[in-house]
Amino acid sequence: MSNTICTVLVTNDIFFDRLIQTLSELLLYEYVGDICIVIGDDLVDSDKLNHPLLKSNNVIIKHFPDTSFTSEFNDKFISIPREDFWRQKKFQYHKLNLFNTFFKQWDYIFYIDSGMKIYSSIMPIINAKKAGKFLAHSDTYPNYTWTLEVQFIKEDPLYSELSTKYNFNIDYPQTTMMLYDTSIIDDNTFNDLVALAERYKISKTNDQGIIALYFTNIKPLWEQIQLEDNNTWFYDYELRPNKTNKPHIMLKRA
Repeated sequence: MSNTICTVLVTNDIFFDRLIQTLSELLLYEYVGDICIVIGDDLVDSDKLNHPLLKSNNVIIKHFPDTSFTSEFNDKFISIPREDFWRQKKFQYHKLNLFNTFFKQWDYIFYIDSGMKIYSSIMPIINAKKAGKFLAHSDTYPNYTWTLEVQFIKEDPLYSELSTKYNFNIDYPQTTMMLYDTSIIDDNTFNDLVALAERYKISKTNDQGIIALYFTNIKPLWEQIQLEDNNTWFYDYELRPNKTNKPHIMLKRA
């Protein structure tokens, strides 16, 4: 079937309850397509995977092993200067598995964070998909006062190599919500992303800096996802004071 779609969420044990909340809202509003839950090692044998919401809706459970980073990466992950919040979320790198060839069995993947708030059908967002593109929301929206450089630790010696090799003076995407044509996934895409994370282990916000770097510089396929139509705001990270004139479909932070 052409234009098959799968909505994917990633979770570990800690975020499982948030996943269930988002999944229940997704299913409440006329969703059409497959659903896949990507898990790590801590949920493989968990009774949580028998949750009735998963069973009754034929949700696909896909386990990818936790990525085995090098000791050098792990040391840097702990030591780079940033908020402790990010050190507690190493599992965010599990999102790199979204670009595994496993997902090429669908034409399009729509990824949303566990904990996302959904208020109506997400189909208008999905219907805005584009062939051959990686769509996501700008992380610098709405003021555009910073660029990709802020995603990496400037005080580290690796920053000089990074900023010389790649264009940092550009807008870049969040990884809270992503919609992409799976034709952009090659046999080596996942491994290339892991290698990029290992080489440039100074991403402040874990997966986001790496995925943003890849899809703006190495494989520049990112475009701003459609944010509204005449009747609805599709998505934003949070509710903005100037965007209360019509309802939202999704918000990351309600």
